[in-house]
Amino acid sequence: MTKAEKRNFKLFATRAGATTDNKFIRLFDAIDKSPAPEDSLLVKQLSITSGKLSNLKRHLYQQVLTSLRLIYINKEIDIELRQQIDFTRILYGKGHYLDSLRLLERAKLTAVKHNQDLLHLEILEFQKLIEARHVTLSRQVDNKMDLLLKESTECNQSVLNNSELFNINIQVHGLYIEHGHSRTAEELAENEEFWTNTQKRMARKGPSDYTFHQKINRSQATMWFHYIQLDFREALDDAVEASNMFYLNPQMMVKDPDLYLRCLYYVSMLGYLTKDETTVRRNVTKMDKFLNGDDVLLNGNSRQLGETYLNLSRFNHLFMTGDHEEAYQLSQKILAQHTLGEFLPSSHRWALFLFKFAAACFLVKRFDEALDYLNEIINMRSGIFREDLLINTRLLHALCNFELTNYSLVDYHLNSVSRLLNRSKETAQVHKLSVSGLRRLLKTPIAEHQQVYTVLQEEINSVADQAFERKALIYLDLNWWLNSKQ
Repeated sequence: MTKAEKRNFKLFATRAGATTDNKFIRLFDAIDKSPAPEDSLLVKQLSITSGKLSNLKRHLYQQVLTSLRLIYINKEIDIELRQQIDFTRILYGKGHYLDSLRLLERAKLTAVKHNQDLLHLEILEFQKLIEARHVTLSRQVDNKMDLLLKESTECNQSVLNNSELFNINIQVHGLYIEHGHSRTAEELAENEEFWTNTQKRMARKGPSDYTFHQKINRSQATMWFHYIQLDFREALDDAVEASNMFYLNPQMMVKDPDLYLRCLYYVSMLGYLTKDETTVRRNVTKMDKFLNGDDVLLNGNSRQLGETYLNLSRFNHLFMTGDHEEAYQLSQKILAQHTLGEFLPSSHRWALFLFKFAAACFLVKRFDEALDYLNEIINMRSGIFREDLLINTRLLHALCNFELTNYSLVDYHLNSVSRLLNRSKETAQVHKLSVSGLRRLLKTPIAEHQQVYTVLQEEINSVADQAFERKALIYLDLNWWLNSKQ
């Protein structure tokens, strides 16, 4: 909790004559002052039994959530709408049917304005219930019931379409997670057939009839399909189309900042893969402006997510422009924020940052420091979820040891790297070539290394025109390493 949230809780907890002597307030203070409170110490400090402590914790948790809800009720439109619906149910329970309908009508307009389809449908269903069970003044309005039923039918179909498009988006994304990119002609044809069948499910309505979230999900599903097929340029166009939806509906930046930031990151990432420096730079600027501007009040999760996307995109842009020293300085800044607890991404995303740190160190020839970051990734208890990250980590680890002339360690680690490459679906030909090249270097006298570098460069260039190989070279810049040996 932030300081403001804690202060608000204390004001909320001491309302209506309550005092700071209340045990749940004392429990809050005890937990707040201790970095890692233990139950045994809390029991002793509050003079209660362990059984009462559990009940007290549960009560405190409920009070904290209620306090936070009061803070965010005017900042999160869905929380505000749910409160309005709750109010209408209370009024309905007291027999004030007309007041309930008036409040529901106002809430419905807000739901439509902010693309809250599910809450819109819930409001319509409650309106229908009141109209069906009670005699109201609505019957005096011409076609009132017909219009309500028509709106309900359209909203119900919209919710169904939105759910199905969201499912398709997740399904196509899941296809990439499970099977990766299409590498062979058979895989390309199989995924093309899958997409053709998916398109039939998406063609129930014309694109112009889709709502905001339906258009986003449709564009992102198409983006993932093109990404799977290694058509990064088409995928970039789809990502741009999704992000542009927010400029046509600017209120959605406030309503769903996480989705907006994710859309910007997809554009930035695909711009990096297509070597479109202008696109990456523009989106870095957009993310920075959005995160540090005063137009949108971001919660902790949105800010953490935004900082993650922004910093990853900054690294990509610096690597693209060859500003390696600036990339190293950025790594030191982020590491300091992480040490202070100001920047704490998930373990998987932190592994991505550690690799970026190591890559920056490698590019400025700080090989010992790079090994520290790479060892931290390899030894992470949570494990690495992305095989391409693990492959690049292992290979960069071998390259750093080679540069430090730790030849025995390189020879030892190359065996495990080879086993990883043989079983992974993310293995590129350039990965295998780099391993074979390092083996040749270990067996060749230092005076003859130049010839090995030249041959390895030619081998990599012979496959570099393939999309999957280009992607591998972008994330592990073997060409830079080889060029530095010329």
